[in-house]
Amino acid sequence: MKKKIICCVLPLVSLFSNIVYADVTLQSTKEMNAIVVNGKTEGWSFIQGTNNIILPNGVNQVLFQVGQIVLEDATRKKFNSIPLLIKFESKDSNITLTYEKIRTLDQAKAFDKSPDIILKNSNGENVPFELEQLDNNGLQNFRDYEREVAEYNKLGGIAAVTQVSSEPQLQSKAVFINSDAKPSPEAKMMFLKNAFTSLSLEEKQEFMSWGLKNL
Repeated sequence: MKKKIICCVLPLVSLFSNIVYADVTLQSTKEMNAIVVNGKTEGWSFIQGTNNIILPNGVNQVLFQVGQIVLEDATRKKFNSIPLLIKFESKDSNITLTYEKIRTLDQAKAFDKSPDIILKNSNGENVPFELEQLDNNGLQNFRDYEREVAEYNKLGGIAAVTQVSSEPQLQSKAVFINSDAKPSPEAKMMFLKNAFTSLSLEEKQEFMSWGLKNL
């Protein structure tokens, strides 16, 4: 009886292994939020958990942003980096995307001037990549990043791609079970509150003016 069980399990293990290593897994810290992956907006990423993304083999392009709390004179502030567009090529591998820790506002400003990003495979080897910042103008929480990335690709920057790969699959850490699940009213309110608190005073006033006109 034991031999029969082993014979049944081994093919399943082999099949599972083929699935695991048939693509590229991009892992990052929770502070690194993927916004656009291979031309598609992730949306509601603060719920879905975009720090574990399955990508197709070949060339991939990811727009992400670092967002974390930093200190300025013992005061805690939210720092959102200028959006970063990264392009790299890999096959059947696990890749980790990290950056040097940012603890103060001065370090955050230095990061925006010269972002220090690290991309390594499971063997600890550096993975070659191209990196470029998107312009950081206007209301940051209401930008059409998918359109911006598409326009960037048309212009042909160093991190541009001529044809994006197929859509990635997210290893979601959310309470949602399937991709058809919709954000709850509570989740939407959380998103709006987080977005509003990250605005500058001028942006808050502009947003409130817009809101009153569209009630």
